[in-house]
Amino acid sequence: MRSQLGAIAGKLDDRDWILIELVQANARLSFAELGRRAGLSPPATAERLRRLEDAGVLLGYHARISPAHLGLTLLVFIEIQVKRSDYLRFQKAVQKLVWILECHHTAGRASFVLKAAVPDSQGLELLIGHLSQFGDTTTTLVLSTVVERREFSREASS
Repeated sequence: MRSQLGAIAGKLDDRDWILIELVQANARLSFAELGRRAGLSPPATAERLRRLEDAGVLLGYHARISPAHLGLTLLVFIEIQVKRSDYLRFQKAVQKLVWILECHHTAGRASFVLKAAVPDSQGLELLIGHLSQFGDTTTTLVLSTVVERREFSREASS
């Protein structure tokens, strides 16, 4: 089965894939180091990365922060059924809630699926109470994470 990345992947050459794999592993590498590893000059490396950004392949360069080390020790998924007429109000409210890590509009039983990190069960109760004004919720507590972040490679794209 061809992945969603497959349509874009056909336009990427070997050096593009080397750069993609390198910046996924360590986005702090300099253009000089990236270029050395990909067989490119620093200006050519910078131009390729800019092209990958412009094409929407590279979405940004981010530090990964541990919510648990910030005191947000419970990771949960919350499904919520929101009336269509409340979608905009719900989306605006969720964007303001700092404990919400992700919010996905979904097909199926739930209108939205949220990923949240909260400090404790009292924080979870507070969050669910706030969200309940928009509809019925179902909460799943994460016990452990098997795959936290997927890195893409040429093999994974075909």
